[in-house]
Amino acid sequence: MTGKLITFRHLVVAGILCLACASCSDDSDADNRLLDGKYPMMFSGSVDGLTATRATTSADGETSWEANDPVAISMDGGANHKEYKISNTTDGSMVPNGDGNTLYWQKSNEKKTLAAWHPVSCTIGSSTGGSEVNITDQSSGFGTLENILHAPAKDYTYSSGGNVAFNFRHALAKVKVTLKKEEGKNDFTDDEISGATVRLMGYTAGALGYSGMTGSGGNGEISPKTETTTATTYTALLIPQQMRGQQFIKVTIGARDYYYTPAGDNDANLVAGKQYAYTITVKKAGLDVTVTGNGTAWTDTPIDTTPDADFAFRITAPSKGVTIAAASGGRLTNNGNGSYTLSGGNAVSITNDNGPRIGVKGLYDVAGDGTTYTLKSDLLVEYSLADAQVGDFYCRADNGRGYLVPGDAVSIIDQYPCVGLVFYVGHHPSDNTDYSTTKIGQRQCHGYVMALTDVNTSNDHLRWEYRSRDNKYDQRVGASTSDSDWNGYSNTQAIKQYVAEHSDDWVMTDFPAANGCLLYGTDQSLYGWQKVYAAPTNSSGWFLPSAGQLKYLYQNRSDLAARIQALGSKPGSSYIKWFSTGYYYWSSSEGSDRSYRAYDVDFGSGGVDWGYKDYTGAVRAVSAF
Repeated sequence: MTGKLITFRHLVVAGILCLACASCSDDSDADNRLLDGKYPMMFSGSVDGLTATRATTSADGETSWEANDPVAISMDGGANHKEYKISNTTDGSMVPNGDGNTLYWQKSNEKKTLAAWHPVSCTIGSSTGGSEVNITDQSSGFGTLENILHAPAKDYTYSSGGNVAFNFRHALAKVKVTLKKEEGKNDFTDDEISGATVRLMGYTAGALGYSGMTGSGGNGEISPKTETTTATTYTALLIPQQMRGQQFIKVTIGARDYYYTPAGDNDANLVAGKQYAYTITVKKAGLDVTVTGNGTAWTDTPIDTTPDADFAFRITAPSKGVTIAAASGGRLTNNGNGSYTLSGGNAVSITNDNGPRIGVKGLYDVAGDGTTYTLKSDLLVEYSLADAQVGDFYCRADNGRGYLVPGDAVSIIDQYPCVGLVFYVGHHPSDNTDYSTTKIGQRQCHGYVMALTDVNTSNDHLRWEYRSRDNKYDQRVGASTSDSDWNGYSNTQAIKQYVAEHSDDWVMTDFPAANGCLLYGTDQSLYGWQKVYAAPTNSSGWFLPSAGQLKYLYQNRSDLAARIQALGSKPGSSYIKWFSTGYYYWSSSEGSDRSYRAYDVDFGSGGVDWGYKDYTGAVRAVSAF
């Protein structure tokens, strides 16, 4: 594991100007008036990504300031501006560039909206006739495009001689594309990859506004700069824009065009002053795109991948059965509370003492003070499903599969898409279900999880059975009549089977409690906020629990309720809670003596009783995994 130190050197532009202020004629504000022409505004600024103090582009492509570089500053929405210039490249001081270019404070309580930009030729506002920037052809280099800097409009207040601190940034976004062959495949030759044509798609022109660069040209192709002699890496500067769902990168090999269309919100949401990297594996069937570094600050200095001598990171792991040690000659010190310090190395090893039953997920954390940012990779050691413990959080990965997060990982649990809580480990002896017919893929399950929320809301309880056209609710469906077994999955399947065999007379909506569990987390969920709790694809899916399963949950409410409360802020968090003590919860178990009865459990007392199927009650889904 490697510690990465990413440094963004900020140019400090300190402005020491002669102070003055315009007079004020409002007697009611006399105490706040400043002497006319005596309090000029002073300016300082920082620029992300600049490595020195010039605003020109050197032979090696670095952007930096130079003495006398002009900077435009406006405080009236861009209609007019004053021109300042860099007077000292060491401290970044600015002075007015000629007579009549000084801005003044007029009141001690004054607030001004100011914006600044460079070069001055990129004028903004109606009276100055804003100039359009064309970015279509960057094949021979970026020219002045990489020198367009902008400090977006912001309110500043007089502070007894203090300066106005502008935070400049590049007005464009930097995009890097690297092409490569698929390893072990011969879809394309090296010459075909190096001879490919790459184009970026998006706005072909833009105009600098008071709040930044916006697209003014139509969408089209942009020719990037070739960065490597092998012609496999390309870079272009683009107008800030969201490219999700649009053709973004075009790769042409021979007579065929391949397109990359971003699907995620953050895959290609181009922001001014940020850089984005895409590694593209070209295949006959299409493009495989790896997105890296998106949204990091634009810098002319390469990221340093050399490990630090001392690198602190966090490992959250099971308290027993796992050995964590330094690798590659390093030394690992346990600082307590899950924090370790790695010295003299760049890797750690994590071993399960009982065999290969763990998984490790990498997490990323960025910390910084505005000038230096440290990127570290925290680790999460996952239990295998076979090593589940009561109180573990059951989560759903992006590929749909379920995995476990240790129950003691509450400090980082809000980073995971958790859908349930493990309440029993192993296949319960009173569960007669054969789970090999489910996505679990084996006869016995690893355990059971409860949903984090009710299926219903407090204002909308559900019936067990009710056919509205004739008020019928006395149909026995073949579910278990025991008040203690764990056949919740089989009972729910029995309801589905009954509906399938009697489709002329019954539909699943005639069994609201079971139907609500089956739909929980799907696009057909009773409520939109439930969609984030979809059952993992390697589970049984959600079902209405049996009376025995509900009774067990009540009996173990103390520890389980505490785990639910530890989740904190999650999507739909206002619905995440323990069972309501004022309600009866429907089970999937039918009454043994009357066809119109089914068992429910009182979560105020723990009592198991039967209720008429047309009564409304609360519902909580469970799943086997």
